[in-house]
Amino acid sequence: MQQQQQPRQRTKERFVSEAMNLVKLWRQVYQTETKFVDGRSVRITLDQAAEIVGCPRKTLEDYYYLLRKAETLVNLEEKKNEKMGYIRKLCRENKKYKQQLKQEEECYQLNQFQFDDNIHDD
Repeated sequence: MQQQQQPRQRTKERFVSEAMNLVKLWRQVYQTETKFVDGRSVRITLDQAAEIVGCPRKTLEDYYYLLRKAETLVNLEEKKNEKMGYIRKLCRENKKYKQQLKQEEECYQLNQFQFDDNIHDD
């Protein structure tokens, strides 16, 4: 008999404020919670902290890194009512912009090298 897995109900896209609160709680739980193993106090893992918070670790890590990148681009306090898709788009566009700048800089350096080569008066 094959056991059918029920599709997990997908949560709606979270607001930036919700993601910030989840990540803050997750990191706080990770840093403060301990458990006893063989009579010793041991810090819990990020996976266990995510389980306590009630959100998958991969999702929390994704939010954590996206929010850290976005902090340098915009004031997150002003964007709390936006959805996380806005932050993803912002980071993606910034990455494309940086790549474009890098390519232009490389092209400029290459052209500069070629011009310097032709200028020599011997």
